[in-house]
Amino acid sequence: MHKTFISYHHANDQDLKDLIIEKFGGDHFIDKSVSNGDINTNNAEETIMRSIREDFLSDSTVTLVIVGYETARRPFVNSEIQASLWGSNPNGLLAVVRDEVYDQIYQSGTCTSTQCNCGITLRLPTNLHKYYLPDLVYKNHEYDGIIAHYSDDQVYCAVMKYSSFISNPEKYIDEAFEKRKGDFKIKKKLSLETPKIQPNPLYFW
Repeated sequence: MHKTFISYHHANDQDLKDLIIEKFGGDHFIDKSVSNGDINTNNAEETIMRSIREDFLSDSTVTLVIVGYETARRPFVNSEIQASLWGSNPNGLLAVVRDEVYDQIYQSGTCTSTQCNCGITLRLPTNLHKYYLPDLVYKNHEYDGIIAHYSDDQVYCAVMKYSSFISNPEKYIDEAFEKRKGDFKIKKKLSLETPKIQPNPLYFW
């Protein structure tokens, strides 16, 4: 299994992270999150990104984001994701969503597009999809082309239910790693309104 950095909201999602380590051991996972005081917030963005990559993500090739109810609004998580994609050698990116949250951001539906007339069953995003997914997870899960629907293998960041991931983590981590070799337009910049590590932060861990 490829070395994987786990980014998550400690206060709410420690249970999901602990289960991963308990079931599969810590050898393949980096459990070393950024905390208050670890990063000089007065540094330039480039310096902050480099510090996170060198001090926290240096051995990883895949970033696993555990998505819970408040993950998208956690500044350290957002900055960890951005740092993992920064530069010329980005990590693979994979989002694993707490089951209860996943059931709020997706609903089952049928393709009705006249482009394909396939009628297959799809997972359709609800109006909470963008609210719960961290900024760079959301951006890298969007498809750039013009098609009726797409699958996770056609976007840089797959989004899946935690219970699906925990049944076969190596498969999904390998898939995220292999995407580093693909021709994806990786979105690497957080939106201005996204909570992140910055001077005089308004949001806290």
